[in-house]
Amino acid sequence: MPKVFGLNLLPLAVASVVFYLIGYVWYALVFSDAWMAAHGIAAGSGGEEPIWMVGGFIVTVLQVIGLGLVLKWKGAAGLDKAVITALVLWLVFALPLTMYAYVYLTGHDSTLLMIDAGHLLVGWAASAGILSLMKV
Repeated sequence: MPKVFGLNLLPLAVASVVFYLIGYVWYALVFSDAWMAAHGIAAGSGGEEPIWMVGGFIVTVLQVIGLGLVLKWKGAAGLDKAVITALVLWLVFALPLTMYAYVYLTGHDSTLLMIDAGHLLVGWAASAGILSLMKV
């Protein structure tokens, strides 16, 4: 099986697609109105250029690769260990990075923080589960 940084390509691809689909459901279906309101975007104002969606997928793939590397280095082979590792990583990396906008932007919008951080929490946990089950 082809590898990326010593990680099996198929689990990385599957976890990346699932994480990206979680983002679609999260932002386009479940939290669309709240997210747009928090950003001050009027409903029906048009979508993003497709190239930005490609960029979003690349960011997702990079996160999954990073998560896969940490799981491999830590030896977190079981589903429970992989998901717990992802949750700890989210707590010490993803949440603090997401909080920069909350802390430094003048709006201090807690709704936006919860939506964005929640997406990463669910995406990282799901990705870790997939990587573990598919033996990255």
